[in-house]
Parts: sequence; structure tokens; C-alpha cells
Amino acid sequence: MSIADLPGFEDWLEGLLGPDHGRRLAAVGGERIVLSKVPPGLPGSVLDAVERVPALSSPGALQLLAPEGVGGVRAWRAAADRALEDARHSGAIDDDGFAAIRIGIDAVEALLASCCWTDDGSPGWAPGPAERAALAEVSARLAPGRDSLFTRYYGEFEGRPVESHCPGAPVARRIFDAAREVLEASVPGANSACPGAGATVT
Repeated sequence: MSIADLPGFEDWLEGLLGPDHGRRLAAVGGERIVLSKVPPGLPGSVLDAVERVPALSSPGALQLLAPEGVGGVRAWRAAADRALEDARHSGAIDDDGFAAIRIGIDAVEALLASCCWTDDGSPGWAPGPAERAALAEVSARLAPGRDSLFTRYYGEFEGRPVESHCPGAPVARRIFDAAREVLEASVPGANSACPGAGATVT
């Protein structure tokens, strides 16, 4: 089915977004209309690419890849970048897969930074109670649904809600949840974080 198969829908959508909106119908059901801005098959290819970089979903692997002397989001980002580069150099992913996953890592980094406001990149840093609550809230809002951070609601057409869902949402959630575990884990060594303080104690 295309937009042309819903009489009046194209005019309704153009009224909201303009004539060059670039959306296509992804699914039409009795309860909702789902739009997409990406070609068919792209979500599957992105998921396939991230499957080829298992370290991004493994808190243990990320901790091993993290550099010494830094902590928090900065350490996670360095580990994620290294996992991605290693996968490209080994041939596990191609340049397109690398670029697609990198966009997801950028988005997750921004979400993590917005939750971890006391993070100064010092070794041993740990999120405080309010930061942990913020991380949990973001994780919940990465799940599918009307309140998802990756869902856009356009309004209703003939009684059916019209939505679009970012194809990278499942990838972002996997990357985010692994990163969250890394940030919330106890960091071994001489430096440790006072629980709930969000500050480093030596």
C-alpha cells in the first residue's frame, strides 16, 4: 500500500510537513498508520551490522576496552569507538555499517551525557541517585510506544494515529543499556566512587 491508496492522506500530510516531506507508508492497520523516512530494508541492515559488533552490547567487553585514567561517559565512548574500529578492521562490518552504528553511538552519548550531569570524566566516577533515575527513565523511553524518544506522533487521520518510529531505536536501546551498566558498575582499583555522591573519592 502507498500513500496514494489512502484518499486525502497525502494532502493531510503535506499540510503538516510540506510537499517534499519524504515519508512513505511503512504500515497501515485498523489502529494506526506508520510512516518512515528510510528505504525498506534499512532497519534490518542496521540491526545486522550491530550484531556483528557484540562488544557494544556487552558491559564486560566494554570495560575491558575502556582506557585507563578516565571514567564515565568519556571512557564508555572510547571503548565503543574502539569496538567499532576493531570490527571494521577485521571485516566484520563495512563502511556503511560503521557509519550507521556510529550515528547510534553519537545519539547514545548525547543521552548519557544529559543524564550524567556530575560526570567529569575522572576515573572512579559513578552516577548519583538522581542520575541513576534519569538513566532508568531514558532506558524505559527507548522502548517502543507512544512515549518513546524515537517515536514521532503527527496527529490523527480519520480517527487513526499517524506515527513514525526511528529504525535505529532497537540499536540505540541495546547500546544504551550496555553503556548504562558500565556507568553504574563498581569500578575496581584505588579510586572508588562514594555511592550516590556522583563524585570521585581517592
